[in-house]
Amino acid sequence: MRKQIINRFLFVLLLALISVTFALPPSIWGENAFGNKLSEFRVTLGLDLAGGTELDYKIDLSDAIAQNEDDDPSNDVNVDFIAESVRDSLEQRINPAGVGEIIVKRAEEEDGQHVIIQMPPSSNVAKAKQDAEQDNRLEFFEEDLEKEAKERANIKGVLDTVTPWNWEAKTTDLSQDPNISFITTKDGLFKDQISDQELANKLFSAAPGTFLSDVIETQTEAEYTMNDEGSLEIKSFPRNVLALVRVTDKKKKEREQTEPATAEARHILFAYPGARRATEDVRYKSKEEAQTEAEKMLQKLQEEGTDNFAELAKEYSTESAAQESGGDLGEFTADRMVPEFSDAVFAREEPELIPELVESPFGFHVIEVQNLTPESTKTVAENQVFYEMLAWDRDELRWTPTELGGAQLENATVGYNELGQPLVNLLFDAEGGELFAKLTGNVAAKQCDDGPCRLGIKVGGRWITQPTVRERIVGRTAQITGNFTFDSAKALADGLNLGAIDAPVILSGQTTITPELGTDQLQKSLRAGLWGFITIMVFMILMYRFAGIIATISLSLYATLFVTMLKVWPESFGGPIVLTLSGIAGVVLSIGLAVDGNILIFERLKEELRRGRTLSQAIDLGFERAWAAIRDSNLTTLLTCIILFSFGSSIIKGFAITLIVGTILSMFTAVTISRNLLRFSLLFKKLNNTWLFGLNQSTQDDGKKASAKIRKRM
Repeated sequence: MRKQIINRFLFVLLLALISVTFALPPSIWGENAFGNKLSEFRVTLGLDLAGGTELDYKIDLSDAIAQNEDDDPSNDVNVDFIAESVRDSLEQRINPAGVGEIIVKRAEEEDGQHVIIQMPPSSNVAKAKQDAEQDNRLEFFEEDLEKEAKERANIKGVLDTVTPWNWEAKTTDLSQDPNISFITTKDGLFKDQISDQELANKLFSAAPGTFLSDVIETQTEAEYTMNDEGSLEIKSFPRNVLALVRVTDKKKKEREQTEPATAEARHILFAYPGARRATEDVRYKSKEEAQTEAEKMLQKLQEEGTDNFAELAKEYSTESAAQESGGDLGEFTADRMVPEFSDAVFAREEPELIPELVESPFGFHVIEVQNLTPESTKTVAENQVFYEMLAWDRDELRWTPTELGGAQLENATVGYNELGQPLVNLLFDAEGGELFAKLTGNVAAKQCDDGPCRLGIKVGGRWITQPTVRERIVGRTAQITGNFTFDSAKALADGLNLGAIDAPVILSGQTTITPELGTDQLQKSLRAGLWGFITIMVFMILMYRFAGIIATISLSLYATLFVTMLKVWPESFGGPIVLTLSGIAGVVLSIGLAVDGNILIFERLKEELRRGRTLSQAIDLGFERAWAAIRDSNLTTLLTCIILFSFGSSIIKGFAITLIVGTILSMFTAVTISRNLLRFSLLFKKLNNTWLFGLNQSTQDDGKKASAKIRKRM
């Protein structure tokens, strides 16, 4: 028993050392690694005490307003409700745990509805902006080839009605189509600058001011920009589109045209089994034999000259065309030959028989360079074409949106497939499970491109995956697979859990705000709290003597533990806890609860001593019989705090969270710390005196007599 008491005391002592280490100012430990590490932990002050940052977001309600102004009253929406929903969504994104003392409120400006976000200095402003502006719409699509055919027919119908006079009006109307990839104008392109040569031929054949007669199937160019570091950044990859094209003008323009270097050469090829394009009955039966014969031929030409090169090529070359060409390759550019051949030819400074064999995938070559023409530049006048293009993304035309989306998503988590690759698991609600089963059933029942149709998933308007579906899938779970890393999968899951907002927001301002109360009010509050704490300690010592000293030690440990909690509360639990003036009120109130618990315990302890119990018995019984009252009072306080935290504003939540933490700590220190310290003190005989616990000897004697009379009557 004695060993158990000592071990528990050592635990309390260790807890005290840790909490005091964190609670004291880091400057006490000096400028060293330990002190610098502790300086990373600090109490975070709120907006009213330390100021912070204000973000002003404008809510884009244009779609909702346009919907209300159309001719169909059945689809009207409540704009005010949407604005309030956006405010709620932004608060959930930026302050999900509710302990950050972040104020999110609506404001009506001249230019429309705004959401104002005020954050203390501890907040990560960059992450808050990223979370606020992130588009987390989760959408499911069904592949439908009939839809693509219908859309293609609609585009052809547009082409049949468009004229140079109604072109601008048509493009304005059609730009509202969500499948429109882009409306672009191309100014002054030469023919070789257009990668789609079929389109280029049609453009240069058409007259200015006319439309190409067909719906054009083409591919867009990749778009890229140069960043500050001089590297290329891809903005968009090539896309397959259907387009209406109008030629606006044609002009001749001079430009510098580079003519690549050319060469004229002839060769004798010595191929062998395994060489590229070598026939089964190739003349030379091994690589070594082919190389040996090629070296003999090169030596013969070097000694006798190249006058009979063509006859030798016809007799010894394994190239089938050599029988007619005599090995003559004509004029060619470097890109027409394999690199080994081109490098050897264009490395010559003048025509000659190359003095060494050239080995390529085709075999060994004996080469004579007959002519070399260096690269040249000349000025030429060529046509340029100017045109406008209205394009539909073909990859979008075949997809039909479905009812399943983020509204039915219950949760998204990171998981792994059989190969250990990260993926995102989706859990739908009951409605989502039914919609998912219906969707997969519809997709599985169709055929697309001579194979199973696909189900498409977009997040934030961007394709994430397009898996094929072979059978109906029943259940509330689905998976998003792709080339995910753990971090990218977690980011996607976290984004989906944040949910989408009902209207987009645009950052219209960012300012630094000053504290409403400042350090002066903080110092006054702390000073008042300190004097109150000292007064309580003096009262407890006068009232309960040595037990009061134990209570003051317990309360001091409570205070250091509370400060430690404020400093080290982890981000995974929504940290840090931000301390505002209302939060300080919660701290002070929780100190009162801690004192109340000690008073209940000590009064019960004194009652047991009056009944003649020993100190050890009185301590155990005092704690046991006071526990019910302490438990009930603290549980009602916790219940009230939980309600305040669940339904209150940001300021009320700050008060509630500090009171919750303080209440739990007060129960721990009153019931655990005080009890173990009292039991440890009884190991010292001089402290086994009831007077030290607030009970006079005469009072104890009266209590014993009263207890004896009660037992006698019984």
